[in-house]
Amino acid sequence: MKKMKKALIAIFFLAGVFLLLETSAWAQCAMCRTALESSAEGRAIAGGFRKGIVLLLAAPYLIFGTISYFAVRAYQKKAAQKRDI
Repeated sequence: MKKMKKALIAIFFLAGVFLLLETSAWAQCAMCRTALESSAEGRAIAGGFRKGIVLLLAAPYLIFGTISYFAVRAYQKKAAQKRDI
């Protein structure tokens, strides 16, 4: 029980440290967006960045979904074979 309590305290401490370190990164995102959207060429680049973010966000979900689909399918196939025996 004490180990679990110490682990939870360590996790919360690390989460707090990471949250404090991230504040400067949030400001940079706003600055980049403002700089990109201030000109016509920058707006086109910003659109490309948005599409890139969606692509980078969708790829892990697609990979995880594909692996999960085949794992569930294999499990169901094995369960069906056990029922037939």
